[in-house]
Amino acid sequence: MTAWVVAGAPLENGAGWRIWYGQPGHAPFGPQPVSLSLNGQPQAIRQSWQIQPDLPGLNWRMGVATVTLAVPRPGATYEIVIPEARNPEPFHWRSLPDRVGDEGVSFLLSSCFWRDNDREGTYAAGVRELVKRWRPAFRLLAGDQIYADWPSDKTPNVGKHAEVALYAKRYEEYWGDAAYRESLLASPNYFVCDDHEFWNDYPEKQLHLSRTWPAVRGAYARAAQLLYERFQQCLNPGGNPWYSFSIGTVSFFVTDSRSQRDFFDARKACHFLPARQWADLEKWAAALRGPGVLVLGQPLYQKDGDWRDHSLSNFADDYARLWKVIENSLRGKNRSATPHDILVLSGDIHTGRYAVGRHANLNAPEGVPELIASPAAMIDPGSKKPEEPPYRFQVKGQAIPWEVDKGPGFPFMTLDNNIAMVRMHPGTNNRTRFELSLWQVKPYDSRSWWDRLKGDPKPAGAVAQLFRREINLR
Repeated sequence: MTAWVVAGAPLENGAGWRIWYGQPGHAPFGPQPVSLSLNGQPQAIRQSWQIQPDLPGLNWRMGVATVTLAVPRPGATYEIVIPEARNPEPFHWRSLPDRVGDEGVSFLLSSCFWRDNDREGTYAAGVRELVKRWRPAFRLLAGDQIYADWPSDKTPNVGKHAEVALYAKRYEEYWGDAAYRESLLASPNYFVCDDHEFWNDYPEKQLHLSRTWPAVRGAYARAAQLLYERFQQCLNPGGNPWYSFSIGTVSFFVTDSRSQRDFFDARKACHFLPARQWADLEKWAAALRGPGVLVLGQPLYQKDGDWRDHSLSNFADDYARLWKVIENSLRGKNRSATPHDILVLSGDIHTGRYAVGRHANLNAPEGVPELIASPAAMIDPGSKKPEEPPYRFQVKGQAIPWEVDKGPGFPFMTLDNNIAMVRMHPGTNNRTRFELSLWQVKPYDSRSWWDRLKGDPKPAGAVAQLFRREINLR
């Protein structure tokens, strides 16, 4: 029986990896043992298995294997053979490094994969090329790994498990795409959701989408959540929706600002993070010993949205609280009493972008940098021009506004399908040097309707570097 396999998160301190397996049907199953070698020498491992409960309406069983090395070697590149993957060559995965050494640590960032615009597998080819060049330790998948709402299937009446079956069908289309699944095996992966795992601007109502109407919305929201947990969230550390991990003194916090978001109401305080996540985020920031990397499902620098699509900034109290976390870190209001910079990574806006924000009252040489990788494959209809950040904006409770750097060619923006690469090296004066780059995996399709009608071919091209910048973070 054919099984699907997806690479999950690496374990901290180079201890191993999480691996997802899915198999059609409802019967319990277990994966075959994987085999590992390092420089051609077999490695002893322990492999545990946790199968997910059967879910009515989903004709799949799935679970997560945890592969633990008997003798971990953080940052080493292992050859791994997964029988169910049916790959002729071993996969080459790095164990999670425990420090940023002279050899450097690389990772990839991507978001917003609309399969209908990538049936030829261009994204997978781009991932494969970048993995070959940089040997990344992992990839951050920052949301919209599927578009469950576009094109919109007719919403069936909520009958026996119809809502689960609707979302299961879309996951089967994406995970069943051999090229896309290949990209999910190229390196270990961390996952976070955004709105399209549910529907556009989740949890808000969409007039064109009957599953979002009040009578049935709860049932479809629960179904989307259950499917997200089984296909993506279970692969994260501890199977959690938000989480943190560290590589030496560089610490990461991956937020989930979508799945537990309040309905927006301008007349009262609404939240994009629940109380427990706020506590974890603030605890993380207070414990920083070096630079922080904050992963958001939506950009930090984004103009207020409206009824069509809300931004983080619409949630004024939470947005101000998020900025307070960043500002406290820049001011050294933490356990180490030392200023620490925070690099923001995001997706969502169908624009690859690098921007830097600055505040007159903060001594932060690199400001607050934000790198966005989006889209991996552009939705249609999609963006016609890049989404610019707000160049001057006010945060609730602050008298002095933030300014986003603006000048010739800055901020950098692109509509090309893209993937970001981040490479970390030891810097000077106890800092970490971050090399940030955006890589084109397919040029933006600028053909007019007439060009398309004539049958002019889509633009094509090899992986190419679009943008590169180095910053040193405290």
